[in-house]
Amino acid sequence: MVALHQGLDFLRRKWDREEWHLFCLESTRAHPLRELLHQCPYSRHSFERPRGYAGDAELIDYVYAERATGVSRMGKAIYHYLYAQSGPASVRERRLILAREIDAVAERVKRPRILSVACGHLREAETALAVRERRIGELIAVDQDELSLAEVTRQHAGGLVRPVCDTVRSIVLGRTSFSGVDLAYSAGLYDYLNEATAKRLTRQLFGMLRSGGRLVVANFAPNTPDAGYMESFMDWWLVYRDEEQMKGVYSEIDPKQIASLSMTRDEVGNVIYLTLERR
Repeated sequence: MVALHQGLDFLRRKWDREEWHLFCLESTRAHPLRELLHQCPYSRHSFERPRGYAGDAELIDYVYAERATGVSRMGKAIYHYLYAQSGPASVRERRLILAREIDAVAERVKRPRILSVACGHLREAETALAVRERRIGELIAVDQDELSLAEVTRQHAGGLVRPVCDTVRSIVLGRTSFSGVDLAYSAGLYDYLNEATAKRLTRQLFGMLRSGGRLVVANFAPNTPDAGYMESFMDWWLVYRDEEQMKGVYSEIDPKQIASLSMTRDEVGNVIYLTLERR
């Protein structure tokens, strides 16, 4: 697994995009190694896309906590190796970072209004102390996947969390909007958005903030070591952005409306966090 993982990363960096894409679509899919690797439930789930799209909430749950029951010893071993890699570690750290953002806004603002876009299973809210202590006013959890929202409802009974079934397109076009938001964030959504959609969504979300409100956007950075395996054997393709490309994400916002701006990376350097505060 070490040789495979590192070798795929090497080829991805060495080849041009077209050559790498052809390799992933033709060579790896026909290779007998794929059948062996797909004994790993995490790899197989990503490739088969049972919910019809990449990176669904059930797949991300494989990253949050190891769960490999009913699979072969080989499948467990492959999964255990992948679980320990830096990409999944960054996803777990992302959950903690966003939970800290929720706790922080609850310290700054009494009963804040929070918006999570493409919330998935909203696992960060299960970690946030402010949610457990019911110190937030409302957490609006938006996602297009009804199965994901059903899990959110199951985990957060009592009305504190409001699941909303809607699409990113609806938000981008201004058909769906929320006002008076103290914290808006998106965990993994921007990893799938083209530049034009990312710009428009950022502008719309920033416009929903009240004065002093914060928007936090996470995006995986280029050359994440796991990308070679993800693309070749999991058919999981992200839109990677560096700091310069992240500047384009907020380029449609009037700079006079931005009170503060920061870009930081997680501990291993895989994920960039863009934070904008509204004046």
